Order: sequence, then C-alpha cells, then structure tokens
Amino acid sequence: MKLPIISVIVPVYNVEVLLPRCIDSLLNQNFIDYEVVLIDDGSTDGSGTICDEYVQKDCRIKVIHKKNEGVSKTRNRGIDEAQGEWITFVDADDYVTPDYLSDLYDCAGNDIDLVVMHSRHVKENGELLYKDYVLPKGKIVYSSSVFSLMLKEQFISERGYVHSKMFRKDLVNVSSIRFNSEVKFCEDWIFLFSYVNTMNGNICCSPVSNYFYVDRENSLSHAENDFNTEYTTFRTIKDIALTFCLKYRADIVDIGPLYLMHKALTLAVSRAQLRSIKTEDWDFFNRYYRATSMKTACDKWMVRYFYPFPSVLYVYFSLSRNFRKMLERHNLWSIVNLLRK
Repeated sequence: MKLPIISVIVPVYNVEVLLPRCIDSLLNQNFIDYEVVLIDDGSTDGSGTICDEYVQKDCRIKVIHKKNEGVSKTRNRGIDEAQGEWITFVDADDYVTPDYLSDLYDCAGNDIDLVVMHSRHVKENGELLYKDYVLPKGKIVYSSSVFSLMLKEQFISERGYVHSKMFRKDLVNVSSIRFNSEVKFCEDWIFLFSYVNTMNGNICCSPVSNYFYVDRENSLSHAENDFNTEYTTFRTIKDIALTFCLKYRADIVDIGPLYLMHKALTLAVSRAQLRSIKTEDWDFFNRYYRATSMKTACDKWMVRYFYPFPSVLYVYFSLSRNFRKMLERHNLWSIVNLLRK
C-alpha cells in the first residue's frame, strides 16, 4: 500500500460544534496524496462520534480514541500514527482553504526541512479579526546562514505555533522531537524551535495565507498563568533559545523568552518565589531584557538594582499589580492607555 505524502494531525477534544467544519475543509483539498489523523483525546461531548462518522465516509481518515491526556500527548500520538513523509498540524476548531496542502507542498523540496505559512485570525463565525503577517510577493527560501534575518522578517518566534507549518517526519523522529507535556503553554514554540535546532536544510515561507485560526474566548490561550508556570516555561525556552542563537548567530532579544521571565516577576505572590529564581536567570534578564514602555523600564531598573533583595522586589511588584487591578476595577485603565498615545 502506497504511503501518503502528507499526514494532517488533528487533536480533538470537546469541539463538536466546530469539528465538522474543520474536517470538511480538510477533505475538500485539491491535493490528493494525504491522510487525516484524528486523535480523540477522551472527548465527553459528541466529538468522538463525529470522528467515527467521518471515518466511515472517507478512507483518507484515520481515527484514534484515547483517554484524556492533554494536547501535547495527543499530538505526540498523532506523530506516532502518521504515515506521511511530511506532517502538519491543524487544530480541531480551525479550518483551511482547499489549496492549503497543495500550497504547503509547493514550497517543499529536497533542500527544505520546514515550510511556513501565515494564518488569519477569525471569530467562530468566520469574521476576520486580524492578519498576523504581511505576505511576501513570492516564496522566500532562508538558508541557515540567514535564519536570524528570518526571525525579524517573518516573526516566527512571536508566532511560534505549529499550525500552518509543515515538518519532515523523518527528521522529527530521528531527532526524537515531541511536544513537552510538562509545560502548560508554549508547547508549540518549544516543538518548533527544537525542530529548527536540529535542521540542516532550509526554511521556505509561503506567499499565501490559507489557514484560519479561530480565536475562542474560552480557549486555554486566554487563561492566566501563575509564577511557577511562567518561570518553569521560561527556563525550558531559554535553553532552546540559546541553542538557536549559538547555532544561527541570532540575537537572543529577537527570539523572545525574556517576556516570560518578566511575566513571572509580575505574578510572584511571595518572597519565597522570588528567592527561588536562580542567579543565572537574574543575570540573563538584566543583560538582555529590553523595556518597551515606561512601566517595563521601571521594572527593569528595579530588578537590576534590587534583585539581591527579594523582599523589596516583592513589595514593588505587589503594589504595581494591585494598582493596575484598581484601575481595571474602576474602568480607568483605558484612560491610561489613551494618555500613552
């Protein structure tokens, strides 16, 4: 039996309303040689049944049902099940145009290890929220010597998600790259840059945008994290970012782990949490963090001179956090933003 060229991996969990639109868009592709791997992560609504109904209709679909383990382990199961030469990830609440796979594959080649396409952010009803890109006039191929330029031109760090990208499955497997199930967010970024760090080939950026990312208000991407979550993720990302910068001679400021360290500081709720920050991370923050506003400039100044005194920083960040909450409670934060302009 001939193996497919592309495997589309779709993690599924409690998305019965939006799932049919996603699957229909994947079955309506102009590209021929592909499979759709639906991984049902123990859904408690009708999502699992919908998957089973589709697998009866189309031989290109494969369905795996498993216990609920989260999106990272679900995607990893999809990688294990995929038979294609290339793999791409589509979220079950998103959808794509009929040209999606053909345009991705049009960028593939023997010297290409990663294909990048930008996405359009939409509401559940399809209304456009914004586009996260300025499309190039044609395909752009970046060799490893200019990956640092790619960061600035394509904003791949800020948009470090795995959807709307295509990866070589053999490289993923040979390098044992999988999604990190120990972190609560930034799983996409960690997977993407771990993959890029193992590459020897080039990156091709597509001149089209055929992926629709559905921005749902109740999604996990809108959830507020805590100090431990932000700091743990920062430490994971920092090591990967440093590897990238050393290999490709990039500026650490352009790759973006520093905002997580700053966010962790603003979320600290005890002196003990600030004391738990390693000296090397204080030094890293003081050396590389660039302030983008008066508020972040004040934060950086306080950290630079008072990081040996966690009690002082704790009082500062607590007062800052409570002051902002007071402004938001009285609907005054919008006035502050207006004055900034």
